[in-house]
Amino acid sequence: MRNMKKILAMCLAGAMVFSMTACGGGSSKDSSNTGGETQSSTADAGTAADTGSEDAGTVAEAGSEAASDGERTKLVISCYLADDNQVAVREKYIDEPLKEAFPDVDIEIKMYADRQSLQVEVAGGAGPDIMDLDGPTDVAEFAKADKVLDLGEYAEKYGWGDMFYDWAYNASYYEGKLYSLPTAFEGMVMYYNTDVMEEHGWEIPGTKDELIALMKEVQEAGLIPITFGNAEYQGAVDWLYSTFLSCYAGPDVVKDIMEGRAKITDDPAKASINDMVDWWKEGYIGEKASQSVSTMDMNAFFSEGRTPMMINGTWASSGLLVTYPECNWVSKMMPQDEEIGEVLPFATAGAYAINANSPNADLAAEVLNYLFTSLDRHYDSIREAGYQPYPLETFDVGELQGMDPKLLDQYTLLMDAQEKNQIGFCSWTFFPSDMRVYMNENVDGLFLDMLTVDEFLEESQKFVDQALENGTMPVLP
Repeated sequence: MRNMKKILAMCLAGAMVFSMTACGGGSSKDSSNTGGETQSSTADAGTAADTGSEDAGTVAEAGSEAASDGERTKLVISCYLADDNQVAVREKYIDEPLKEAFPDVDIEIKMYADRQSLQVEVAGGAGPDIMDLDGPTDVAEFAKADKVLDLGEYAEKYGWGDMFYDWAYNASYYEGKLYSLPTAFEGMVMYYNTDVMEEHGWEIPGTKDELIALMKEVQEAGLIPITFGNAEYQGAVDWLYSTFLSCYAGPDVVKDIMEGRAKITDDPAKASINDMVDWWKEGYIGEKASQSVSTMDMNAFFSEGRTPMMINGTWASSGLLVTYPECNWVSKMMPQDEEIGEVLPFATAGAYAINANSPNADLAAEVLNYLFTSLDRHYDSIREAGYQPYPLETFDVGELQGMDPKLLDQYTLLMDAQEKNQIGFCSWTFFPSDMRVYMNENVDGLFLDMLTVDEFLEESQKFVDQALENGTMPVLP
């Protein structure tokens, strides 16, 4: 059920290069794509890249040992369907560097139409050695079925516990075991079309009350206050409820809920969901037509000036630059509730897991370690192709000088929020997976009066209680 965000993503880097067609953090989940698979191999890649990595020689030597029997070892890494441009970029920053670092290994990048096709293959005892999944909630579904490996011994060998920021690394645990590594981090922000804002003399709001006042003015001017659409991916609603719970109930409240000290049926969590529903019904969000507007449409509405604002993930920025280069925009944290302060809902953009069926688990772990330690390659991919950064403690935003200033400002925003602990919680990383599925499938029911907020939250709380009881609650920082 790979989310459409990931379908348009730069496979294997967790990078969201083009505009979304589904959730940040979800998975192919409810993707409308179906069907088989296509393949591309690093052996056939046509674009070479200079990785600039000091690790390549060491890794290549180890890769050579893997083929000591005289036969070339094959390692398969999954990703989801991408267009020719996305594949070309991936080849430059992933495929070719891996080929150079592991010259004695046949590394194949295998593209899957959706999560279901990957899941079926893995359930049958096959599948890729390394799976590029949508984050901890996605990994948990494979862990429940014992289809991914506990990475604990590799973490100790390579020192992974000291490499990543705690919030991202700890979120990769399930039932006390490390089943994945975070491929990147991302967050939910408010985008402002600065040309539209300046044309009407509107100031960027700093508070929730100022935002409400602005939305009324925008509506009076005949524009959509905040564009939103989920026609092709219902689950994009998790961008909304993750944002409202984090920013207008507050991270402490969400943490208390997920750790059993409060309930999502309590205020202020209930009040934040009521706000989300009320804003939608007022036409502030999506003009009461989000079910008929795709996520591609929502980006178009924003870029073409039909709306001054858009709640979207940081992954959307590269797509805006590529598809709408003339659009002038900035991204900021959501206008704050003054009692809570500024909050940026965070998530891991994806997760690498090793298939329990893999005959080459040690080599797979070595490949993962290379990806996270070849930082020159990674910085190049961010500067030149808009990849999302890995959540590494050694990551230096100063290395990104020279890239598009709007992207640089956004990455700086992410890093500053992380360092100041202004971290909120996106559902695809920090909510129980069953809870997230339920919420994604039923938020539109709230908007369309098919169920009440009380009913929605009471049912959501059942999944919290279940996760607390069986020990499957994700780890919140």
